[in-house]
Amino acid sequence: MQQFPIIKIPFQKIADAAKSTGLSQYFLRKGCRDGSIPCIKSGTTFYVNVPALLAQLGAVGAGG
Repeated sequence: MQQFPIIKIPFQKIADAAKSTGLSQYFLRKGCRDGSIPCIKSGTTFYVNVPALLAQLGAVGAGG
């Protein structure tokens, strides 16, 4: 089973979330817009829920 790094800040801006997860900013922005990535929007800024995203990716990667 793959181990993910411990994230100290659960909600991160897209640029920071990209560095934490290794996913591209384009992928994260697109997912925030279409609702496939757990995030909240404040004004024009998306904040990605990184622990929930990693859990979601782990579930998808495990065949779930």
